[in-house]
Amino acid sequence: MTLGTAHSQPGKITRGYVELGAYPDAPIVSAAMVATGARDGPTLWVQAGVHGPEVAGQLAIARFLRGLDMAALRGRIVCLMVANPLGFRGYNRLTPQDGVNLNRVFPGRPDGTVTEQLAHRVLELALGTGDVLLDLHSGGDLTITPFYVIYAKGAGAPSERAAALSRCVGSRLQWGSDEDWMDGSFITNATRRGKPALIVESGGGARVRDEDLLNMQTALAGLCQALDMLPGTPPAASGVRYGGNAVHLKSRAGGFWHPLVQPGEDVRQGQPMGNVVDIWGDTIETTTCLYPRGWIGSIRRPFMPIYAGDQVIELVESVGA
Repeated sequence: MTLGTAHSQPGKITRGYVELGAYPDAPIVSAAMVATGARDGPTLWVQAGVHGPEVAGQLAIARFLRGLDMAALRGRIVCLMVANPLGFRGYNRLTPQDGVNLNRVFPGRPDGTVTEQLAHRVLELALGTGDVLLDLHSGGDLTITPFYVIYAKGAGAPSERAAALSRCVGSRLQWGSDEDWMDGSFITNATRRGKPALIVESGGGARVRDEDLLNMQTALAGLCQALDMLPGTPPAASGVRYGGNAVHLKSRAGGFWHPLVQPGEDVRQGQPMGNVVDIWGDTIETTTCLYPRGWIGSIRRPFMPIYAGDQVIELVESVGA
């Protein structure tokens, strides 16, 4: 198989570029890597860079492939390093040309806006290549996420397969969702088309930690083991928390954000999770937990100046297994 100019070669990792669209004067391309085992097996599609400031995924992919025992690999790991080159080069969560969030417009349209065309191209490449699809994210430059995995509920057997695979990435925060924003996400549309798909998140807040890269590498290894592409047993997390749908809590006032909880922390109804402090140092708003039990899916980075209406916490409801 090939992904653009990256041609599969047994026992090797190959590199190249794949065309995703067109600038006024040149093709829009993304770097691609293909790791091909000596023996046949499944194909794992991995992508990063759907949002421009989220750069942990590309670094984790490169580290994982560099450390891979090619003699032990069955099948292929096909990696699209930057799913949104326009957002990546503009260091922008949105596509600068039309101000659209790529992960809200899948499946896209071949005759739509620039972001819709990009969504269509990326989704069709992924569906035509991978048996299982993995989308790597982090909190970008504004928020911090814990190490969690999310899959789309409600698509029958592919959703059930995704749920099973979510238990193999090493994260204690395992989240199945069918909330409104997911309708235009890559993983929901891939799952509806019959391919199990996961998002793995870790880190953000304008920095990349080795811990976040290790989390993503653990997820990659665990999926390969679960698919019998690599030897070994997938990691089993302890203290697992299952997620239902989430609420995105926004500030009612402008000021400075003072968090009282950490990404991934368990919280209970009424618990204070953060304060907005004004320029004089007075607390003018406190954000509290709305669910009987929940956990922090993402949180604004500490002490960041915020406007009224900015999202400060994504609160995930804790549910049963």
